[in-house]
Amino acid sequence: MTLKLTRRDFLKLAGLGSIAATLNWDRIIKKAVAAAQNGEINVIWFEAQDCAGNTTALIQATEPDLVEVLAGASHVVGPGNVKLLFHETVMLPWGESALDILRKAAAGEYDPYVLVLEGSFPVDEKAGGPPGSDLFCYIGDENGKPVSCLEWMRRLLKRAVAVVSVGNCASYGGVVANRVMAEEFFDKLGYSEYKKWVGGGWSRSPTGGVGFFPDKRRGHKGLIDLLPEAEPFRKFAYGQCTPKVAGQPDCRPALAVPGCPANGNGQLRVIANMILWAKGLLPLPELDEYWRPKFIFGPTVHEQCPRAAWYAAGDFRKTPGEPSARCLYAVGCKGPVSHCPWNKVGWVNGVGGPTRTGGVCLGCTEPGFTDAFEPFYEKLPYVGSSRQQLEKYVEAGAAATAAAGVLAGVWAAARSRSKSKKGEGEES
Repeated sequence: MTLKLTRRDFLKLAGLGSIAATLNWDRIIKKAVAAAQNGEINVIWFEAQDCAGNTTALIQATEPDLVEVLAGASHVVGPGNVKLLFHETVMLPWGESALDILRKAAAGEYDPYVLVLEGSFPVDEKAGGPPGSDLFCYIGDENGKPVSCLEWMRRLLKRAVAVVSVGNCASYGGVVANRVMAEEFFDKLGYSEYKKWVGGGWSRSPTGGVGFFPDKRRGHKGLIDLLPEAEPFRKFAYGQCTPKVAGQPDCRPALAVPGCPANGNGQLRVIANMILWAKGLLPLPELDEYWRPKFIFGPTVHEQCPRAAWYAAGDFRKTPGEPSARCLYAVGCKGPVSHCPWNKVGWVNGVGGPTRTGGVCLGCTEPGFTDAFEPFYEKLPYVGSSRQQLEKYVEAGAAATAAAGVLAGVWAAARSRSKSKKGEGEES
């Protein structure tokens, strides 16, 4: 398969990609789809340890509307281009009929397909978990035994042409991967078997849950590191190869759309991008170090915040619930080290977003969430206005306090120092 675009059009699209987040995304997609030929790209949406929050956010999407996408009535993907084969929350088949779809996909009957992941993936017995760990997350059974969510990944990753992880759990492990003193908890209960995977790459949570990508802040691996079947995606993620066309066996793309939940419009844009790439109609987006598309997750929340003028003026809230337009930095906003545009453009139809509506940014689009961003209402250490300085401070804190919850030690120290000074809400 080759790109069905002229070289000039391709370069034009690639150039526009850098500013797609602001003005040109729909235009780029529409232009690419105009050249599409008839055909199908299937989508398998797999939910593991999740709350279906990303699916709920997807249903709220307005650019385009989810119903338009599923009905093939949207210009973003076009009629005849997408077939949502499996999504356990919204699909009509159930029971064995639903499981048969996954089995046929694993057998190659629904090639090509893009695999969309929601929720984290806990350890199972085959991966070294203790007896009974298959029950942490499973869908269906075969021969009287549960088929773990991790086993489905072993099967489905072999044939997926691309992977999109939606939400923080699927991307980096999220809340499910939080360190909750698992070792001490299991020691008290006498469950020594449940500590076996600690140190083996899984998260330090009771289920060992991880995302598709590693969490660099909490120090645990992702499925791309832990499953041999994910090797083509691992090579892409670590810059060891560049996929040229869909179906390339040894190099396949994977992108993260994190959030708790991920914004619906963001999900659809990235999924549409991957679908069109699989059809040879659109280049892959440029990614940041955490495998997020830069056209969405490039700037920080702080850089796009509608309260930025108050920050510049040094006018900060004294309490989190203060009814004012003041900047939230002094009451714990993690906007300076978090990346997403939803506080700028709104969550749905220009409405919503934490800082727009008076809440602090919690860092939910970042690796390490939530461990690395607690306490939520503690002020980040002030290190100047440089985004790079702030991020270096966060990374240094993560390395120094990993055993106790990444940044908790750094922010606790900052809190202790601040008690001896006046003007907690000032830039000092």
